[in-house]
Amino acid sequence: MLFMVGIESPADEMQAFGIVIPVFEKLGYGCFSAADSQEEILFKAKEAILLMAEEVINDGHLVDSLNESYRDYQALHPKFDQWLALEVPLEALKAKQKRLNITLSESQIVRIDSFVAFHREFKDRSDFLAKAADKLMNSADSVRSCSKVGD
Repeated sequence: MLFMVGIESPADEMQAFGIVIPVFEKLGYGCFSAADSQEEILFKAKEAILLMAEEVINDGHLVDSLNESYRDYQALHPKFDQWLALEVPLEALKAKQKRLNITLSESQIVRIDSFVAFHREFKDRSDFLAKAADKLMNSADSVRSCSKVGD
């Protein structure tokens, strides 16, 4: 999975490089780290992503909800003067699958299967249903979070 990583250059030799991975913010998390040298930045960023992804999974979110292509976060994080895209495989962290027996109408199953056949981003019917459910729940969480801001 591709992650955009922001790097804040240190003001002097006594400071570390700051690291931010903003995609986690859409689930309500902050993901930050620091590296003492440029050589450590990729390692520290990957470590932070893996730790935060594990936390996201433990809290019941699907890591697929973090999947974004290139995105410019500079305006949201102006202190971070360098940005890079880091590929981090998260397959090993994905939650163990459980079989579920659900009831749908035959016409709805046909519509879902047709949709999945046309949209290759879904592996199968189960993948589609899981992503649709996660999207709806994340949307509801966003609405709830936004309503709290005004309180």
